Amino acid sequence: MRLRRALPLSLALAAACGGRTRPGNTGPAVGADVVLSDELRRVQASDLWTALQHLRPNWFRRSPSLVRGQGDLLVVVDHVPQGGSGTLRQIPIGAVLVARYLSPTEATGLYGQGALYGAIVVSTAPR
Repeated sequence: MRLRRALPLSLALAAACGGRTRPGNTGPAVGADVVLSDELRRVQASDLWTALQHLRPNWFRRSPSLVRGQGDLLVVVDHVPQGGSGTLRQIPIGAVLVARYLSPTEATGLYGQGALYGAIVVSTAPR
């Protein structure tokens, strides 16, 4: 439980400290596994699924090392597992502060077997 409380802090630190910047980007350095609200708002999309398909399509590709079978990413919104990737269609862009992709290894370590195909962890703005 303590690890789940630390996740927003780790997301903020990852966004502020790690990763590479794109050429011509003067904003904070962000890795390929993190999308911040500023980047999301530059995309012409109304929901998070559409924006992530445009910005990070590789998040939706299954790892070739996984056992064959049907599966989906786990979507976690504000520390609460919500379901599969279709859940992202219900999240408006304006509500998102940070979205982070977790590999299958990271995701199963945090969320168990329900995250066998990885996870997208979303932090939203307070209402």
